[in-house]
Amino acid sequence: VLSGFMARAWRRPVSEAEVSQKLALFTKLRPQCEDFQEAMMEVLASVLASPKFLYLVRAGKEDKAASRLSDFELATRLSFFLWSSQPDAELMGLAKQGKLSDAKVLEQQTRRLLADPKAQRFARHFTRQWLGMDELDYLKFDAKAYGEVDPVLVDAMKQEPVALFAEMLRHNRPVMDFLHSDYALVNDRLARHYGLPEVFGNLLRKVKLSPEMKRGGLLGQAGLLAMNSNGKDSNPLKRGVWLLENLLNDPPPPPPPAVPEIDLADPEILKLTLKQRMEDHRDDPACYSCHSKIDPWGIAFENFDALGQWRDKISDQPVDATSVLFNKDELRGMKGLKDYLLANRQDQFARAMAHKMAAYALGRPLTFGDRAEVERITTSLRQPGNGLADLVFLIVKSDLFQLK
Repeated sequence: VLSGFMARAWRRPVSEAEVSQKLALFTKLRPQCEDFQEAMMEVLASVLASPKFLYLVRAGKEDKAASRLSDFELATRLSFFLWSSQPDAELMGLAKQGKLSDAKVLEQQTRRLLADPKAQRFARHFTRQWLGMDELDYLKFDAKAYGEVDPVLVDAMKQEPVALFAEMLRHNRPVMDFLHSDYALVNDRLARHYGLPEVFGNLLRKVKLSPEMKRGGLLGQAGLLAMNSNGKDSNPLKRGVWLLENLLNDPPPPPPPAVPEIDLADPEILKLTLKQRMEDHRDDPACYSCHSKIDPWGIAFENFDALGQWRDKISDQPVDATSVLFNKDELRGMKGLKDYLLANRQDQFARAMAHKMAAYALGRPLTFGDRAEVERITTSLRQPGNGLADLVFLIVKSDLFQLK
């Protein structure tokens, strides 16, 4: 019983000495327990309390020279990456035979894991971590501005980014679909929120978007827009920071100490629009270095309110969603933002995707020493025909994934 359980829990064969240690613990505990089952449960609990279960422990980690993962370590890394769980019997069997490290076998197993329903865990966990979606779980909408927000709508808003990722992974769609796509994943409630006709049922499904629709990709998704608001109105600063950090992997510098906040008690400030207040705040030399980098990105989202609904006016005044980047390029609202990203930032976005997914696959932050491998993955990802599933294969085949 112990040998089988320990091998499964520790994801590798166990030595006779390791089993003997647990048998000795059983012998010590048995007189204190009422029966065999109680004593065995205590010993099995100690197996699960071990770092060998709780962590991805690598043999020979004291050796500073890079070396290949063993087949068992590779099975563990692959299954935790794509299933968020222990390797199954097939992976362990191939690892025991020493076949998993073969490039063709590893690719076949990666395809098998992606085709399994458990790969939905990958879509959910990676998407939520990548996009910082925990904030949406705790967001409260202003009752005066929006009334009682439909919980069915909020649930669909939470599902939409994950559904888009799963759809793109399943059909190996280009990663640039995250920036803009001619389709969306919606159900009837979300479709009504977006003004899309003839969508029925609670399940999210792929719907073709007409050119005049303001959605497509991640940037127009109501959940992500709501998450980056204050629950009452839009928050250009928060939306700009989110885009830079999560989509472009280019976070702005931290604010300097003692930066003054916008004085909302000043009647002159209250007369200004949100964009004018931001410009006034940016005129302060202490604020300029950060806000000149953040604000233009966030202002491009201004046609969306705190609930992610499209608006052309704010308090009877036309929405001004135009802004000028630090390099003097102009963004004209959401369409201008998407056009600019697709024309000028595809390489940066692809590199950010490779970086974020590689960090998730390894379960650790990437370091300067990982940069060369990330660049190699990005270069391959940018080749024509490569999509989101190809990014998974590029990471699994890389030295970043296979070396200790």
